[in-house]
Amino acid sequence: MFALLLSQDAEVIRTKTSLVFTQHQFTEYARLSGDNNPIHVDPIFAAGTRFRRTVAHGMHLFALLQRGIAATSTSPVRLQTQEFMFRAPTFTGEALQMTIREQDDGTIHEEITGPSGAIAVTGTARLGDPKGTPPPGSAITESEAYEGLQVGMAASRSRLYTSADIDGYSRLVNDPNPLFAGATPELPPGLLGGMVSWVLGVDLPGPGTNWLKQSFRFHRIVHVPAEVTTTATITRIRPDKGLVNLSNTCTVDGEAVVSGDSLVLAVDLARR
Repeated sequence: MFALLLSQDAEVIRTKTSLVFTQHQFTEYARLSGDNNPIHVDPIFAAGTRFRRTVAHGMHLFALLQRGIAATSTSPVRLQTQEFMFRAPTFTGEALQMTIREQDDGTIHEEITGPSGAIAVTGTARLGDPKGTPPPGSAITESEAYEGLQVGMAASRSRLYTSADIDGYSRLVNDPNPLFAGATPELPPGLLGGMVSWVLGVDLPGPGTNWLKQSFRFHRIVHVPAEVTTTATITRIRPDKGLVNLSNTCTVDGEAVVSGDSLVLAVDLARR
């Protein structure tokens, strides 16, 4: 159920709705994104991590938050920027609540809470057509090594996205945004972000990676079919905390369409 309410701090609650995940949904998002990091799809591996069971992909949560924005919008929704903090894991079979608020300056605040009301995900989005030149990559600030990782290491993945992928995405998240339909649909941010998830969760740092923070800057609309190449580069390592910072860029035909920065926890990496 959706609600539209005014609050005292000049915010509008655009949507409040309940979510319950299944393992099939985790597996389907892994297929769509390529991110088969075992913390999402392998209950045996996940049982040996801090989570004890499989957890949702961060970009699957992103996709559902964007669906929530689109569900209460009277016009197509595009993102300029998006930032996330993944504060706690989200599991299958648990009753979650998604709340999306809009401030009077147009900033969108997103939140997913767990069964106890504890915050699992917070986000901030700005809407509008993608624009602007991507800023230079994050500066390399430290040269420590950790678990076989070193500052400056990079990994890339490429994938050809088609209308069939968007059809699968639409079935999974039930996003009503008209931009993701038609003869030449736009590639949803939830799938573009999934490319970053793929690289982080499979290649660098690799299986067992736990996503903590992410920022995205959207620079260009992408229509399918399109081949997207995503590169992640380690910019900082904090061995005492098991933290790794990375910069990431998605390109189409050599032009950046999305850029961003990631912070991940690498203490549960699978043995290399």
